[in-house]
Amino acid sequence: MAVVLNTSKDFHKVGYTYAFFWWGLFAIYCIAYQIDRFLVYRARRQRSKGNNDAKAFSIFSLLEPLRPFGEHVIKIPFVTTWMPVKHIVGVSLFCIINVIWIVLAPFKLADGKSFADTMSIGLMDRRAAYVGMVNWSLVFVLGSRNTVVTRMSGMTFEGLIPFHRWIARVGFAEYMPHFVWRIIVGYRRNWVVKDALFRNIEQGTGTIAMIGFLLLFVTSFEWIRRNYFEVFYYAHIVGIIIAVIAACWHEAGCFYYFIPAVLLWAFDRIYRSFQSWMQRTKLLNVEAYNSGSKHGITHILFEYSRLEHYHPGQYVFVTLVNKTKKAFWNYANWHPMTISEVLQPMTPVNVVNEKLPTSKAKKATNSESSSNSDSVISRHRTSPTQPTGSLHIKALGSYTHQLLEAARGHHDLDLRVDGPYGPRLEYQDYQVMVCFAAGIGITPALTLIKDCVERRSAGVETVATDQIHLVWAIRTLDELTPFNDLIIFWAEQCQRAVSAFQLHLDIYVTREVSTGDKRHWIQELDNCRVTFNARPDIADCMDSIHATAADKSVWVHTCGSDDFMRVIINQAIKHGWHAHHETFEF
Repeated sequence: MAVVLNTSKDFHKVGYTYAFFWWGLFAIYCIAYQIDRFLVYRARRQRSKGNNDAKAFSIFSLLEPLRPFGEHVIKIPFVTTWMPVKHIVGVSLFCIINVIWIVLAPFKLADGKSFADTMSIGLMDRRAAYVGMVNWSLVFVLGSRNTVVTRMSGMTFEGLIPFHRWIARVGFAEYMPHFVWRIIVGYRRNWVVKDALFRNIEQGTGTIAMIGFLLLFVTSFEWIRRNYFEVFYYAHIVGIIIAVIAACWHEAGCFYYFIPAVLLWAFDRIYRSFQSWMQRTKLLNVEAYNSGSKHGITHILFEYSRLEHYHPGQYVFVTLVNKTKKAFWNYANWHPMTISEVLQPMTPVNVVNEKLPTSKAKKATNSESSSNSDSVISRHRTSPTQPTGSLHIKALGSYTHQLLEAARGHHDLDLRVDGPYGPRLEYQDYQVMVCFAAGIGITPALTLIKDCVERRSAGVETVATDQIHLVWAIRTLDELTPFNDLIIFWAEQCQRAVSAFQLHLDIYVTREVSTGDKRHWIQELDNCRVTFNARPDIADCMDSIHATAADKSVWVHTCGSDDFMRVIINQAIKHGWHAHHETFEF
């Protein structure tokens, strides 16, 4: 017998009017974002034609007066170590709108009905459940890596994950009144304990669905995510399958909200599988640095065809399986890793889709062919015929320690890659780029600096950045070793650049003292300062950069611990600079 959904009931109206409201807002945002992107690209095109003063008008600049308040980051004890004020305001408004919809929607009741009629517990619990159902359909979309949300809005997977978590928590809270009230009703029927949870098919499937949602909720806490990622990952897969199947069996209305979102999620999984299993991936080299230390670094060099779509600062999901252990299920164990360098197949001027002024083209070609080719070949022996990526992975957890041991033992490894993912960082519209990094948090900064160095060296006019500052905190000077060749490459390009730029390196070695007359080679580089047995004073560093930047526009990038990044973001806001942080909160 077919189940027909009666959409004229008020709690059904609550659900679909709430869904239309949020998707309507999203459509408006997407239109504004696409217009904004057009204006940005038009300004860059004008700069490429010689109009260096061309600046794009941004629709979102109308909110600029609120940015210092909204971007400010705070720590909430027992909740999170990192949350911008704008997210707090956003989540608060989201909760208020949820309450309004649960209590007042659909705002115009059926004939003969009054709002007093909707206030019964037997209706309010279902109204809350339908709003929670819509929220969980949004959770599916926000937790996918390749969807219309990321494509049309410019938002990225890692940027949407905090909202994925918060909306899931709000939706789970909205399920609870329905679950608890139906337990009470079921028990009161015959005063039998079993009937509270499994009185009939409807009651039983609702209970099973809540068990699935509860599994998702309990295993998603930060401590479990960071320390037992595999538990979190597999529990998510099992929990969501249980919850969706049981919920749709429990209430036919769930199909209307869950199935479209599930189909988008299924498409995302299929596409990710295609990227990781069908796209060509070749492991070229695995090398262990400082392997005697508990914080050693594994360097991985690999070919991956989809890196032709890579942008600086992006990351990939990888699974590295030790073939000697023959554990096939390890192929389901994926971890996010920031790319530290990408080498594209060599061309005379290795800059994609960017036109050089005729006056600079010849000089750029000569400079690029002599310096870039020599440096790349000296670092990787041969020019790549396929897009080649580099990962530097520090041994911080059980998985990365096992990887370091496998690299040190020269074990046979199999690599699979999914990506790249992450934002397209628009540093080139700012005159000054400042990168703050702690330890292995240097990896996204490496690609940003290399990209800027190469493009300025080639004379690309759309890159306005003529000052680069790197402030990097490391434990010992040995941590520089995996990156020696790249730093030397920067210095070479700086001397031969078609469009002049300044590169300033400020390195803090926190657990070593100066050896006196024995100087490290990096101390011989121009504009490089090494400070021993000290940590960077962020406020002083930014004041010093501000003095040299004068009235120039400044863009800040940071990657490190939450406490480290929180100070940097807040100090950047204080100086009126734009900032981006890199962190994985999966």
